[in-house]
Amino acid sequence: MRVLVVHSWGLGDLIMATPMLRSLHLSGHRVDLALFSSANTTVLKGNDFIDKIHLIRSKIDFVKFFKRYDALVTTAGTNPKKIASLNLLIQAKKVFASHQEKDIHRIDMNLNIVQDIAPKQIREPYIFVNDNEDILRKYLFTKRKNIAFCVGSGSKQKFKRWDGFWELATRLNNENILVFIGPDEVDLIKKYKNLDVKIVQESLEDTIKLIANVDLAIGNDNGLMHIAYATKRDTVTIYGMTNEKETGGYYPNNETVCLDMACRPCFDPATDYVGCATFDCLHNLSVENVWKACRKFL
Repeated sequence: MRVLVVHSWGLGDLIMATPMLRSLHLSGHRVDLALFSSANTTVLKGNDFIDKIHLIRSKIDFVKFFKRYDALVTTAGTNPKKIASLNLLIQAKKVFASHQEKDIHRIDMNLNIVQDIAPKQIREPYIFVNDNEDILRKYLFTKRKNIAFCVGSGSKQKFKRWDGFWELATRLNNENILVFIGPDEVDLIKKYKNLDVKIVQESLEDTIKLIANVDLAIGNDNGLMHIAYATKRDTVTIYGMTNEKETGGYYPNNETVCLDMACRPCFDPATDYVGCATFDCLHNLSVENVWKACRKFL
């Protein structure tokens, strides 16, 4: 069967979709992938489960897929009505899509979507890690713990950012702290300029290499933390309005820190709607709570 998988979300969601892609391939299908960002292709380099990756710039690009596929699949969270509308252009024989169900991990949600056509399932994510040892020598130490601070969340989701990283860094002043800053997060640099930390602004490929080799990654709910999960790093992830049960780590060494509040999680990933304007779930999360989780790995 020829299958076209459409992924319209970000980096972390793509990593969580790789078990679905691998399972489709393992079940004997020929799998193509449509992406809306060329940056996302970085995590898929070297894979053996996707036949072709298509970069989509506008909806009209889907016309080239007209009657070429037996099945159209979208990753978790895509509105089934939207994918049905999209299939008017593609005319695939079958469509597989689903809203994100509450408290079901995104990996499992993706696998549930294709369970009827992918009986052979694998839950292990895939991520490409390059062999650039020079980037490790540039940033990592051998006699100190190397700790990644994944402090951003992209410019469009600043509400996910916890503001206690500066104080946390002072408690880790004997370790080698790498503060990862994305191209749309440069406003964060000034917060760390007076601390003994290394600001990292490298390519995504080299960023993956670095995170795959740190001793501990600490961060908000963001794409870099999903790199850390996929490369089986020790992690401490800080959650506010988003749902750790849906997008959190999936290994025993992935710790989650969040407040037990009746109003959280209130974030709707399908619309980016947040249920409040005060973000108490993050602002009231103490450094002591995060520090306690970090000490398990130090």
